[in-house]
Amino acid sequence: MKKRVKVVFDRKGSVAKTGYGKIELCIYLQAGERKYETVGTATSEEWEAAAQNKNVVARIKHYEQIINAMTVLGEDLTIETFNRHVYGSELKDIETPDNKYMYMGHDQRRSFPQFIEEYLQKEGLSEGTSKHVKVVVESLNKSHMLQTFADLTPANIIKYDDYLHAQNNKTLSTIWGYHKRLKKYTRVLWRDQMIPNNPYDHVQLKRGKHKERRPLNEEELLKMRKAKLSDKLARVRDLFIFMAYTGLSYVDMCSFDFMTMTEKKGRLFYIDGARVKTGSKFFTPILPPAQAVLDKYNYKLPIITNQKLNDYLHVIQEKLDINKPITCHVARHSFATLLLTYDFPIEKVARALGHKDIKTTQVYAKILKKPMFQHTEQIVSAIR
Repeated sequence: MKKRVKVVFDRKGSVAKTGYGKIELCIYLQAGERKYETVGTATSEEWEAAAQNKNVVARIKHYEQIINAMTVLGEDLTIETFNRHVYGSELKDIETPDNKYMYMGHDQRRSFPQFIEEYLQKEGLSEGTSKHVKVVVESLNKSHMLQTFADLTPANIIKYDDYLHAQNNKTLSTIWGYHKRLKKYTRVLWRDQMIPNNPYDHVQLKRGKHKERRPLNEEELLKMRKAKLSDKLARVRDLFIFMAYTGLSYVDMCSFDFMTMTEKKGRLFYIDGARVKTGSKFFTPILPPAQAVLDKYNYKLPIITNQKLNDYLHVIQEKLDINKPITCHVARHSFATLLLTYDFPIEKVARALGHKDIKTTQVYAKILKKPMFQHTEQIVSAIR
């Protein structure tokens, strides 16, 4: 008997561009009717092993059974009819009405937001990451969308995406982040055969781009350090300078304890800690301007809320006529570019910032002008 469902890899040739290609099921129906369903992504070396995953094998068998049943019943082998069996009748049982919402033994009326919260408790994620997921769960509950497993359809994903855009308070990148987190949990449900399909495999959403980073350069940092400010603004400026010369984020600065988190090497102190947001380890120097801030406050920083800190930083920005938005996160960006400007090895910068992936650190290297000037001078000198 001819196989109606086969695994195909990298049908659109994306491996050459990204290193990864889609693993898809090609479902052959009647003449001219062919359906593709994505079941994963992999490299050229890994895809064959990934295609043997028990869930993929089970899905192939299930689809073959549906097509065989359609043939026996004399139904047209069209995509529309096939989809009706896959997406419709799988959730119904005409003999037992009590089970009409069951799929593979799982009640499709079960709460999706509650599933995420329960799964989140078992994951052991960092406080910062957990907080981001809880924000998405709160959004689901507020929107009254994607409330049950049965709601997890491509059409409802698009409706939820429309809802997020209609709020007019989120960038494309932020909205993409919401979907990225939800997709993780729909993938878990599909992997464990708790829902018939991962709806995100059947929709295309705009990712958007992050705003270009605009760190302060050395002249601007020096201008901030030397500025004569009121006591309140001076405290805000000092906290910014501490972050700009250690690379600590706001939340990591709040949890910083000099007595337990530092070690001295030569004449400098180093912070040995773990990021609150990701849990990743970091080891970073306390550069002299940051050390001066610690000395000023007897090694106990005057912490204020993140919102207030950023509000007052905007006041300082206008007062000093700095033509860049100044926030707590800009301090961290400024530290990274400062190290890279002085040819600090990028892997050491990644460790100082607590980046798990050096690709995150490489973003800072792309915006530096000084290496461009230096390398251009070298080329000019070499040209005869």
